[in-house]
Amino acid sequence: MPVDIIVGGQAGDEGKGKICAYLACKGNYQYAIKVGGPNAGHTVFYKDRIYALKSIPAGFVNKKTKLVLGAGTYIITDWLLREMAETGSGGRLIIDPNAVVITPRQMEKERDDVRMMKSIGSVGTGLGEAVKARIERKPIRFAKDEPRLKAYIREVTGLLNKSLQRGADILLEGTQGMKLSLLHGEYPYVTSRDTTASTFLAEAGLGPKYVRDVYAIFKPYVSRVGPGPLESEVKDEAALSVHHTKGREVGSVSGRLRRIGVFEERTAFRTISINSATKLAVTHIDTFEGNAAARTPAQFTPEAKAFIKKIKALSDIYPYPRLALISYGPGLLDVIDLRRGS
Repeated sequence: MPVDIIVGGQAGDEGKGKICAYLACKGNYQYAIKVGGPNAGHTVFYKDRIYALKSIPAGFVNKKTKLVLGAGTYIITDWLLREMAETGSGGRLIIDPNAVVITPRQMEKERDDVRMMKSIGSVGTGLGEAVKARIERKPIRFAKDEPRLKAYIREVTGLLNKSLQRGADILLEGTQGMKLSLLHGEYPYVTSRDTTASTFLAEAGLGPKYVRDVYAIFKPYVSRVGPGPLESEVKDEAALSVHHTKGREVGSVSGRLRRIGVFEERTAFRTISINSATKLAVTHIDTFEGNAAARTPAQFTPEAKAFIKKIKALSDIYPYPRLALISYGPGLLDVIDLRRGS
């Protein structure tokens, strides 16, 4: 009866959607839950298509898995309905009545806020305005009040907890990353919510008792769409071109080219400690020059091997997480799975 949680170890864009989809495909999860808002997109390559998901959980790739949007989810209805049609997942979707619907007015107000859009780097989905309205106890539109979502409304907390008691497995898909946490990130260049495992559980209506593993996701460098600190930011145009093309470092919601910095060990330490990470996953290993054809760690280039050694050193941090997954390409199954036999 476990819950597995996916968290971002950097500034978002670590490849959480890919890892969620892989785990869902290989696992036996009865439910895949997504929390957070549509300001954070997750990209999944599945059956020769690219899905840039803003609302539907990446676990949609497993046809047996029910898809859940918890009370801590913020929805743009038109976007959600479009994704339901694209993924063919409407028959499996469950929405908590207390999930919040972002209104056009909230989106417009956020986009008119020059400070939020330019100085902070908001992508203008209206999430910040919706969260603020909720905190201030102003009138807001809940999912239960949205006629177009009526068929999907169900009390999520009781459903999930009863399912866990019967032995169900649940995959909880967090959003963004440690550097963007409202509580623990690089304020003020942060998002409107906390982005750690504890908060993801609360937003889904679950407690810590059922957690089995917390997967912290990293890539060999750090990227940011908006402003904010980056260690040794890359300015070389040729190097940036590799990241923006081969690494697909373009915001899936904003469409903006991401800024690139070096891997930050300090941020990785904080990610593991604050989230109690038990497993580590690495993506974008194919961005190392000469490493695109590698399919086992033994085939990695010296530079890639050095990075993996750095990741394995993170296992010295309590609770001593182990490297579990290495993604070597964009495809759903382009993963070296180190969990087998462990």
